[in-house]
Amino acid sequence: MAQKYKMTGCAKFFIFFIIAAPLSYIGASYYNGVDPFAKLKSIEIFKSGGSTNSEKTKKINLDNTNSNSFQKEIELKDEEIKYLKKKINKLEDLIKSQKEELSKLKR
Repeated sequence: MAQKYKMTGCAKFFIFFIIAAPLSYIGASYYNGVDPFAKLKSIEIFKSGGSTNSEKTKKINLDNTNSNSFQKEIELKDEEIKYLKKKINKLEDLIKSQKEELSKLKR
């Protein structure tokens, strides 16, 4: 009679890791409020179809459009900085007026 195969501790660990790692990723993603399946679908490896030459040229064109999007992003950040600076100035004026009012009330 043939002897049955026994799993080593290392093999058991790898089997456990193959099952536990994705489950822990999914659980942590849901805990952080992110849809893990949507995130996985956006990864290039999991998209259907193989890569062709036209896809490679699209990637090159995307690099060019990325520079435009970076420029737009920089402009948006500059506008946000200006808005936040105005907000800080308004709040500093409010603090100053409240300190003056407080000093008047203390007299």
